[in-house]
This record gives sequence, C-alpha cells and structure tokens, in this order.
Amino acid sequence: MHGAFGHLVMSGFFKMFRKIVFPLILFLSAASAQSDRSEPEGTGSALATAAVEDWTWIPRDDLTCRDGSTTGVGVRLIPDTKAVMIYLQGGGACYDAKSCEQNAGTPIAGANFSREKFYEWVEKLGNQGIFNTTNPLNPVARWNHVYVPYCTGDLHGGSQEDASIPGVPGKQQFVGYRNVQNVLKMLEPHFRDAEDIALIGASAGGFGVLINYPQVVDAFGGRSIATLIDSAPLIPESAIKTSCFQQKVIGTFNLQLPQGCPDCADPSKGGLLNLYSHLSNTYPQGRYALASADADLAGVILYNDESRACGGAGVNIFNYRFSLYVLRDRYIGHEWATFLPGGVQHTMTQSDALFLDRKYRGVSAAEWLARINARTPSHIPPARLLPKK
Repeated sequence: MHGAFGHLVMSGFFKMFRKIVFPLILFLSAASAQSDRSEPEGTGSALATAAVEDWTWIPRDDLTCRDGSTTGVGVRLIPDTKAVMIYLQGGGACYDAKSCEQNAGTPIAGANFSREKFYEWVEKLGNQGIFNTTNPLNPVARWNHVYVPYCTGDLHGGSQEDASIPGVPGKQQFVGYRNVQNVLKMLEPHFRDAEDIALIGASAGGFGVLINYPQVVDAFGGRSIATLIDSAPLIPESAIKTSCFQQKVIGTFNLQLPQGCPDCADPSKGGLLNLYSHLSNTYPQGRYALASADADLAGVILYNDESRACGGAGVNIFNYRFSLYVLRDRYIGHEWATFLPGGVQHTMTQSDALFLDRKYRGVSAAEWLARINARTPSHIPPARLLPKK
C-alpha cells in the first residue's frame, strides 16, 4: 500500500484504530479479582512472610501515584531459588491533556493503583507469559517475581511533584523514579545474595528500564543485571521527528537521567537514544535485550502523532519497521540482543501466545531471551550491523 491510495487507507485505518482498537491493544484489560491475600505496610521484612508460589500485595506508604494516593508492590516468592525478576508495568504517559486522559483510562495503570486493581491484574495476567511458572520454555519461570505497578504516568522515571498539565485538573505527582528507588530499598535486604537479577518492563515500563537500570545496578552492588525492554524502542531522529516528544517527557517529568550522560538529556544530540550505549558502556557486565513487533501499531500511532506535531514526516508500518532496523544495525546491535517479529501487537511478555508459543524464524521470544547470556547478542531476524564507531 504505497502512494496516495496507501496513504488514504492507512490514514483511515489509524483513525479507526485510535478510536476503537487502540485502547484495547495498547494496554491489556483486566478481569475481576478473587484473591484477598495482602500484607501490611512495612519494610523489607514484609517479604519474609509473603506467600510462596502465589502473589502477595504489599501496600506501601512510601509509594505514591500520580493523583497523590499510595500504592504498593506485588511479590511472588518461589522456593529454592534466589534469582529475582523485577517487572515494571506499562500504561502510557501523562505529558499533555490527551495523553493524560489515555493514561488515566488504562485498566492496569492509570492515576492510581489499588490492591483491588492488582488482584484484577493477577487474575487476568499474573500467570501469563513471563509470569508463567510452569512452562519450562520461560527462562524466569522459577525465579522470584516482583511486580511494580505503574500509576505515575512518567515512564517510571519522573521526579516532579505537584506538576501542572494544561487541561488536566489537579496537581500531578510524577515520582516514578523515587517509587522504584523505594522498591529497591525494600528488596535489597531479601535479595542481596541473589543468584541472578533481571529488570524487565513493557511499553512505558520498558522506557522505565532504561532510566532505572543504573539505580538497580547500584542497589545490588554493581552486579550483572539482565535487561529486557518489551515494545518500547526509542526511534532515531530522521525524517521522523522524535526530539519534540523527548523534550516533552524529559522536561515535564524531570526524568532522572544519568549524570554521566549529558547528551541523554539533550534531544538535539540524540537525547534518550544515548541511553542504550551509555548503559552498555558504563555497565559492560550487563546483559541487554530489546523486543518489539516490527509494525507495533501502538508505537506507530505514538510516533506518528508526535512526529507530525514536531513538523516531521508521518509514521506508518513501513518506515516504523525501517527505523527499528536502523536502531538495531546502526546504534545498539553490537551490545543489545533484538527480537523484532513481524506483527502489529503491542507488548508480548504478558501473553503465553506471544511470549511462549508463537515462533518467528523458528524461535519464540522466550527461547530468544534464554540466549541473553551469550557473548554475542542474538538477533531475530538476523542483523546487518554497521561497524562500531
């Protein structure tokens, strides 16, 4: 579908998708809860009494949502293992009236996150995909699982209290970075001697992985941390303009970017795109992986809207796919493993079908992720890496 006809078809499809399908595919809906297990507010000792082989909600006074309410963290302890996976939930972002409205309406994110919402997630998704504890294909099946909810709307990376967004009532508490910091303080005493550690995030949580990786490494004494970013690629600036979007989120949220990477905060010099190389260069002991459908329609719509608003070209499934390959081959592929299957789906780690069952080029996402310890990053499909600069 190229040329004028293709443009009209894609334009009409985007309008339909944005109104009807986008809210459903962008963030998975949740079903009603049945479990009532929870733990009182406390410190790291709360993990000592958490349920084994089942999810436990630990409410925390030191974790704050965008609307000022408190939230908590989900924990599932697995016996006979000290390995732990920390998962950052996604759910959009809140940097203008439109994005804030979408973020507030996401069933498993929003401007607040309660115990009830957590158990709705458990019932629907808490045993799916990367949280499946019985499927041997899942490389973290028998790890301890920590679920960090997303209710700050700031990519888990903000440090801006009482922020005002035009068209959005009330003050916004963009304190996602502090929330992650407090979760780590809770976890560190329990998992200080962890055999392995993984930091994984989907969508907005994937951006949160990039931002929070340094403080996770620091919290665990400089250990090698395995990383998976699910469906949150940073598209290089080209005819597709991403600098305005970066400027919005960096400024609105006061993103806590590494002090050793001044270019990470400067969209004119690549901005957030520099985080990939900064992490792999600063923490060469780390293990890094990025997964995204090559025509992820949620990503296409986000970057299409933001590029056009910045005076750039529109984004469709074709130049989105091309941009992913540029990201892989020119910027990150020597240090980051990539899994870029064909398809339009957004996120795959909370789905048995997309993470465990579906194969692309004969390999599932779970099987690809299991290769993360290899010295040479695994690329599905095969990469055409340019020489390192």
